[in-house]
Formats: sequence, C-alpha cells, structure tokens
Amino acid sequence: MTYETLVAVAKIFGPIWMMGFFLIVVIRAYSPKRRAEHDRAARSILPDQLAEENQ
Repeated sequence: MTYETLVAVAKIFGPIWMMGFFLIVVIRAYSPKRRAEHDRAARSILPDQLAEENQ
C-alpha cells in the first residue's frame, strides 16, 4: 500500500466514520427516552432549595 493510497483511504473513510460517530452521539443525546436521565443529572449538581433555606 503506497502513501498516496493510504491518504486517499483516510480522506474517504475518515469523514464518513466521524459523521457516523457524530450522528450516534446526537441521537443518544436527544433521545426522548433519556430526557429523565439527563434532567436528573442536570439537577444533581444543584443544591437543594430546602438546604439553602435552613441555613
């Protein structure tokens, strides 16, 4: 396999692989089934309002 062939393969299949990976990440991030899990994770770093009121 020559250098030019290797570069051609990388230029063809690299962007295709990266776009596929990007699509998988987007589908998993915006899946309605995962909304509750994402909301719970987003709220987990916030302090409880009751704990703030007691201080």
